[in-house]
Amino acid sequence: MYSADVPADDTDDTEERTRKLEAEVRLLQVLLESAPDFITRISVDGKFLFLNRLAPGFRMEDVIGTSIDNYVPEEYRGLAHTAMSAARETRAVQQYATIGQISADRVGHYLTRVSPVIENGEVTSLVLIATDVSALEEQRILLQIALDAGGLGIWTYDPSAGTGTWDETARRIFGIADGAHPPNLASVMDRIHPEDREAVQKELARLETVDRYGPLEHRLIRPSGEVRWVMASGLAVRDHTGRVANVVGSMQDITERRAFEARLLEAQKLESIGRLAGGIAHDFNNLLTAILGNLEFAQEAETLEDARALLEPIRIAAERSAALTAQLLAFARRQVIEPKVLDPNPLVRRLEGLFQRAIAENIRTNYSLSARGRVRADESQLEQVVMNLVTNARDAMPNGGELTVETRDADVGARSATEPSELSPGRYVVIRVSDTGAGIAPETLPHVFEPFFTTRTGGTGLGLATCYGIVKQSGGHIGVESALGRGTTFEVYLPRVDEEAASSLVFQPSPGTASGERVLIVEDEAAVRAVVERTLQKQGYQVVSVRTAEEALELSARGEAFDLLVTDVVLPGINGRKLAQQLASRGRPMRALFVSGYTEDAIAQGGVLEPGISFLQKPFQRAELLAAVRTLLDLPKP
Repeated sequence: MYSADVPADDTDDTEERTRKLEAEVRLLQVLLESAPDFITRISVDGKFLFLNRLAPGFRMEDVIGTSIDNYVPEEYRGLAHTAMSAARETRAVQQYATIGQISADRVGHYLTRVSPVIENGEVTSLVLIATDVSALEEQRILLQIALDAGGLGIWTYDPSAGTGTWDETARRIFGIADGAHPPNLASVMDRIHPEDREAVQKELARLETVDRYGPLEHRLIRPSGEVRWVMASGLAVRDHTGRVANVVGSMQDITERRAFEARLLEAQKLESIGRLAGGIAHDFNNLLTAILGNLEFAQEAETLEDARALLEPIRIAAERSAALTAQLLAFARRQVIEPKVLDPNPLVRRLEGLFQRAIAENIRTNYSLSARGRVRADESQLEQVVMNLVTNARDAMPNGGELTVETRDADVGARSATEPSELSPGRYVVIRVSDTGAGIAPETLPHVFEPFFTTRTGGTGLGLATCYGIVKQSGGHIGVESALGRGTTFEVYLPRVDEEAASSLVFQPSPGTASGERVLIVEDEAAVRAVVERTLQKQGYQVVSVRTAEEALELSARGEAFDLLVTDVVLPGINGRKLAQQLASRGRPMRALFVSGYTEDAIAQGGVLEPGISFLQKPFQRAELLAAVRTLLDLPKP
C-alpha cells in the first residue's frame, strides 16, 4: 500500500482557509440574525429549510421541516401559493401582502418577496424575505379612515402612458364597479361633462409648468347618466431627469355642498333683493311724494308765477329719480356704455380740481400716477368710479387724514399671491384709492358693494354698488381691504390694452334748425310719444308718430318716406332694432335714433353699444333729443 505525507505548508493553508470560511459563516449568521426582516429558505413544496430567526415563543427545531401553511392564515394561503408558483415558473421575484406571527399570540402585517434559488439550471428552493409593515399598515388605515371621513378618493395618472389608477372611493364617485379596468385618459375624459372637458385638459397641460393640478371643480357623468360635481386636485412627481413621471391626486364629491351653497346664495339673493326693493321703494316714494304734492299745489295755484315756482322742485325730484335709475342700471351692469381707449393718468389729473373742491382742508392728498398702460372703458363712468371712491374716502375722515390716489400696471400670473384671487391671469391697470380713516368693521366689509347697504348717516347705499357694476361691466374687478383704525383701500383692476388713447375732447352738438325733414316716431308709451312729437314739431320737423312697429311698416308699405326714424328699442311685438332692419330691407333706408330706458341687449351686447348705433338713454331733456336728431340728419344719406 502506497502512502504519502501531506506537506506541512499545505495543511496550514487548508486550516487557514477553513478558519476564514468559518469566520465568514459566523459573520453571515450574525448579519442574518440581526436583519429586521424574517429571511427563510423553503423547499419547492413549501417546507422550511432555514430561518434566520424566529418570533418569540417558537423553537427552531419545531419549525424546520414543517410547511409554511402552518404559519400563514388560511385567507392568505392562496396569495402565498400563487407567488411561489409564479417565482418557480417565471424565475423572477414575486411579492404578496400577508399576515404573519409576530409572537405566539400576536400577528402582524408583512410584505413578503419570493425569490427563486437556481442551481444547475433548476429551481431547487425559494427564499422568502418578509418585512414587517405593521406600523405602515396602521398609518395607512388611519389615513384611509381620514380619507373616507372626508369622502376623498385617491387617483394617479402617468402622462407618458396616459393611464392611471384609482381607489375604491374614486371609483364610487365615478360610479364605476369594483374590478373595472384601470382608467386611461380617454375613458376618464368620456366621463367628464362636455362643457368642463376643456378646463380639465388645460389643467393637465399646466402640470409641466406649475407641478400642480387644480384644485378644479367640474362635473362628471356617471354610467347611469347622473351628473355629479367633484373637486379634484393633484401634485406632479418628477423623475431624475425632471420629467413629470406621475401625478398623485385626490377628488371629492361636492354635489351636496354645491346644492347647499346654491340654496344659501338664493337666500342671500332674496335678502339682497328685499333690501334693493325696500331701498328703491323708499327713495322713489320720497321723490314721488315731492312730485305729486307739488303738482297738486300747482293745480291750485292762482297765478302762473305761483305755478312756475312749484315746477322747479318737481324738476329736481324728476332728475333725482333719473339719477337713481341710472345708478341701479350701472349696478346691474345694464347701462348702455360707449367704451373707448383711455389713459387713466390724464383722467385722474382732470378730476384733481373737483377733488380739491370736494375735500376739506384738513385732508392731505397724494398722487402717484405711474401706470403706463391704457384701458377700454366708458370715460364718464370711469370718472364716476374714481369720484365716488374719493368722496367715500373723504367721508371716512371727518377729522382729517391722508388720501392717496395711485395708478400702476400689474401683471397677474396663474399663481399670483399678491393680487386678488378672482382675477384671471393677464395684464391690468390698477387705480388705487386709500384713506387713513376709521376703517370698516370686518362684519360689514362683505356687504359694502350691495345696493342700499350703508352705515353712513344720509348715505344712499348706491355709490359703491354703482362702482362695482361699472367696473364689472368693463371687464374688471374692484376689491377692498380695511382695518379698524387704520383706514381703507379700494383697488380697481381694468384689463390693459395696447391701442393709443382716444381723444378726450367733448363736442356739444347744437339742436340746429329743421329744414322740413320728415321724422317717424315709434313709441308705445303715449305720454313719451306726445313729448317727443311736440318737441320735434316745435323745432319745425314734420312728424308722424305711431305706437307699434307694425303700424310703421304699414306706413312704409303705403309709400310713406321719412328722413329719420326715432324709435323705442323695446316695443310690443317687433322691437325697434328689427323695425329699422325691416325698413331698410324694403328699400326704405333711413337714419335711426334708438331711445330706451332699458335695451334688453337689442342694440347693446352686455351693455356695450354696438358700432354704428345712435342711442339716447331715457329720460332725456329736449335739448339732448334735438341735438341727437340734428346730428343724424346732418350725416350723409345712407
